[in-house]
Amino acid sequence: MYTCISYLAQAYFHQDFGLEAETPLGVVEAFRDSESDDTVEALRAEIVALLESEPTEEALANVWLDEAGAEYDPRFDGGTVRDWLRRMVETLATEK
Repeated sequence: MYTCISYLAQAYFHQDFGLEAETPLGVVEAFRDSESDDTVEALRAEIVALLESEPTEEALANVWLDEAGAEYDPRFDGGTVRDWLRRMVETLATEK
């Protein structure tokens, strides 16, 4: 259902994502800097739509970890999936 989120999760947040950048947001920056503007905007819009649907934290974790298949769980770093998605939106909106 969330094709752009799934693409990010599977292509960038695979089991070795820590080798791609020093931080998880660094991986998002790598995505932003290497993908087309249309792809970046599509991902940003998909995340915004997801957040605007006001899902529970559990539902967001299900989308990011289970449906999309991401190997990074922001809760292990003391955050929430909701905050992680918001930070991704901010990062995707900044200039390359």
